[in-house]
Amino acid sequence: MAREPASIRYKNPGAMWGSALAIKWGAEKKAVNLNDGTGQGNNIAVFPTYVQGICAQLDLWRKSPNYRNKRFADAIRIWSGGNNVPAYIKYVTSRIPTMTVDTVMNDAFWRSPDGLKFLQVQAGHEAGKPIPAPQ
Repeated sequence: MAREPASIRYKNPGAMWGSALAIKWGAEKKAVNLNDGTGQGNNIAVFPTYVQGICAQLDLWRKSPNYRNKRFADAIRIWSGGNNVPAYIKYVTSRIPTMTVDTVMNDAFWRSPDGLKFLQVQAGHEAGKPIPAPQ
């Protein structure tokens, strides 16, 4: 049987790195190093529940200067480490037709129906399939 993707194994829908923010939401203090072939030293935070992982994902998007108030295309380039950015953008915008490369990831976006939808779509992209998290 194939092993589940890291974002599912570690209840981390956004596949976010370990950080103080992740720990604030209940992640283990030590992140797991990933051997993903990119050579970027990627790691992933480990959460006890999907709810905590999702809350951390949203908190990071809303508060980090890397993502807050940025155009979607610029923010996702940072989130993805520059890996396969056009494919990531296409995956998201094909599932959320109201999003474009110019959508601003601001508080109004996160309060809109697209905010929650984006978190779900991003989780699907990171895992390569829908995640078994509560809706």
